[in-house]
Amino acid sequence: MKQTKERFCGVVGILVSALILFAKWIRFKEAGYTILGFYFKVHHYGGITAFSKAFEDMEEVTASGISIVPAYIFLFLPLLLAVVLLIRSALLFSGRDFGVLTNIAYWIGLIYLLTVFLTPYFICPALFICIFFMLADYIGARLIMERDEMNRKARELKQREKEERLDKIRRMRFPGRYSRDFFAVVFANFRSNLKGYFLFITAASMSAALLYILFGTQYVIYKSNTDQNLMVLGEGRKIFSEVLKIVIFVSVMLLVLIISNYIKMRMRNYGIFLSLGIRKKTLWLIISLEYIFCILISLTIGLLLGNFGLRLMKYVYLQRIGIQGSIHTSYGIINLVAAITFLLITGLATLINYHLFEGIDITSSAVNAAKKEGLPKRYLLLGTVYGFYCIISGIRGFRYGYWMEEASRIAVMLFGFLLLIYCGGTKIITWFMKKKERYLKHVFQILPWKYRFKTNAKYFFLLFTIQILILSVYLPRLSSCLTANFEEADYPYDFVCMAHEDDMEFFQNLEKSDGVQMDIYPMMRVDTLLSEPFSFNTLTSSTTGGMFFPLGQHIGISETTYQKLKAVVAPADKGTPHLKDKEIYVVFQQDASGRARLLDWYFSPMERLGYDPHLRSGSIRYYDLQSRDELYPPYRIKSQEKLVLTGMFHGGDQENIVVFSDAYFEQQQKLVLDRLDKEPSPTQLVTIRTSKSMYPEIADRLEDFTKKNVSDSAWDAAILPCYEKQVRQHLAEGERFFKEIAFSAVIVSLLICSLFIFYLKYSLEVTELRRRDEMLDAIGMNGKDRLRLLHQELSAHSWWTLLSAAAVSAIFFIELPVMRMFSSKESGIYYMILLMILTGYIFIYAIGIHLLEKHIIKMIQT
Repeated sequence: MKQTKERFCGVVGILVSALILFAKWIRFKEAGYTILGFYFKVHHYGGITAFSKAFEDMEEVTASGISIVPAYIFLFLPLLLAVVLLIRSALLFSGRDFGVLTNIAYWIGLIYLLTVFLTPYFICPALFICIFFMLADYIGARLIMERDEMNRKARELKQREKEERLDKIRRMRFPGRYSRDFFAVVFANFRSNLKGYFLFITAASMSAALLYILFGTQYVIYKSNTDQNLMVLGEGRKIFSEVLKIVIFVSVMLLVLIISNYIKMRMRNYGIFLSLGIRKKTLWLIISLEYIFCILISLTIGLLLGNFGLRLMKYVYLQRIGIQGSIHTSYGIINLVAAITFLLITGLATLINYHLFEGIDITSSAVNAAKKEGLPKRYLLLGTVYGFYCIISGIRGFRYGYWMEEASRIAVMLFGFLLLIYCGGTKIITWFMKKKERYLKHVFQILPWKYRFKTNAKYFFLLFTIQILILSVYLPRLSSCLTANFEEADYPYDFVCMAHEDDMEFFQNLEKSDGVQMDIYPMMRVDTLLSEPFSFNTLTSSTTGGMFFPLGQHIGISETTYQKLKAVVAPADKGTPHLKDKEIYVVFQQDASGRARLLDWYFSPMERLGYDPHLRSGSIRYYDLQSRDELYPPYRIKSQEKLVLTGMFHGGDQENIVVFSDAYFEQQQKLVLDRLDKEPSPTQLVTIRTSKSMYPEIADRLEDFTKKNVSDSAWDAAILPCYEKQVRQHLAEGERFFKEIAFSAVIVSLLICSLFIFYLKYSLEVTELRRRDEMLDAIGMNGKDRLRLLHQELSAHSWWTLLSAAAVSAIFFIELPVMRMFSSKESGIYYMILLMILTGYIFIYAIGIHLLEKHIIKMIQT
């Protein structure tokens, strides 16, 4: 067998090598080339760069993202594969099987196959033949070596299945029917376990209600904007996506824990049913009916609660934005979407529990006793040091940079705390155990962690993570949204337009209308390389030349214009940036609810670009890595602020104000004007105020202007020639309201989740804690000391998680106003609101923990 396998693999290796070396491997410009032939041709032209420039149109490559360069770069992999296979074949024919070469060959082939997906347009059929031969090499070798063993096992399996089938027929023969007493026992058991069902139904129905409110609020806000503009829910959609992920994750985690607890509690009952003579088939039917009943009841209650909550949210929202009347809401669609999502979440939680209990017969009455858990012993110092590094790195990255206010930075920080809890916690426990006096003094506090360290650490980290998410992320965000309600007007003008040179006659005629106050300022379009944080979507929409989408589009003005605009909205502030050369001053046009931003989010892991933005004056141009710095040179930000000068049109993502020195602005504007024939772009910033009676007429006349300059939206449909106050204000109000609802929903869901997890943790340990309490009572410890001991143990997962998270979150409380550039007035309002919400949260949490502790202690001591 071994000799046959070696000969087979050797022949396959030679065939694959021959195909790689002599078959046409790559296709370019309707011609096929072998790998060596293509290398020779590229070398003849002086390298791949020169070859690409000679045969490829750079404009076409940038637009389509298809280039021969990536295909050429990875051609060394099949050559390396051919060499490895030839060496392997030689060794196999000589009677030596060097298995490492086989593994290396498979890995090389897999890596090259993955790179092929980047350049599928240049592949010849020889590649697919080689893939077939490599699969034949792997499968054929296994079949040759394992054929006899597989046949023997198949015969044994067939015989065993036959015997099991006959045994099942004998055991499952049931000639009669169950008596009425059987059904009485089942229903009596069902009634006796209502508390277990109550916990399940409460948690599941809360998840369903939160999902219903989230989907419904998003739908109401969307329907309230009748123009259906592409800007609708721009930031709101991102927030909805983030919050929905959090709610789904929390719901799945909570349902997994509750279903697991439910199964463990019911295992003893299932065993009693079997001992009474119930068949397993019938018992599984009872389990299924119980489970489906709980899910359907939870879904019904959740949808009813969600419907009530949505109607309340809808009323508050309409009152807030000043809409009289009502908005048609398709409650049937919302019910359907929420129900499907809830059932999918429940199904996922069920699947996870199925795998958790896959090796356990849940119908058995035997419940495994908890086993002692050893303390971690390896890499404790290294883990502790690296944990501190991750914590510092996560906090620093959250405060500023390309991942500013990103959840990924919180994840890095939490990973650091995980290492700190496991490694640092182990070192603390071992330190207490080193001296006998110290150990005996704190023995009752140390023992639960000594013998259940992994379980206690797991629940501590889980509850700490929930508190961090609430206190560090969502409480500050909710406070900032509420702070935005106290800000000055975010839309100082009724209309703001970006006009071209040939539009001036139109606006001169418009200015003659009654009740119109118009100001015109020189401006130029300022484009950045990337307008949003780098993400997977950014990567997939990039070109092979290194161009990312969407590019940012902002408003460039001079210092003089900045002073004039600022005098309108902040007349008391007389400060000026005093810019020189390529220095810029950035004004982010957003409110307090908007996240902290960079002007240019362009990021390259291959370069150290810093945070200086790359800007271009005028219209957007295609670029690659070679032309990037020439078309989009870097500028130095001297300073920046958060202030609405013209209007909050994109919440700070785009249409911000970039201020240049007067001299440099004139220089750049001249370059833009010289390129207008080939690269048309707006050059005049027009601000308009009008009376209420004239507003509809002016809006209608500006529609013609918008249609004429529709090409300004070619790169990004959300960038418009003209912005209306009434439209944008409703959008901003709806977006802010949705943020408040979404953040509140996350806080509520995480709070409920923390209370449920705390209860589940100790409800599973009631038997063990009761046994310990009885032992302490037997040796003479009075009831007061035993109660104090229980409170100390419970507080480790209730109050210490909250207090430690609050200590860490103080950094985020302080940093958020700095990151978002709040004014002193905004900071004062923010801290006042945050303190009120934090006080309310701690009060509600304290009540919940008090009631749960009281219930748990009652279960232990009775």
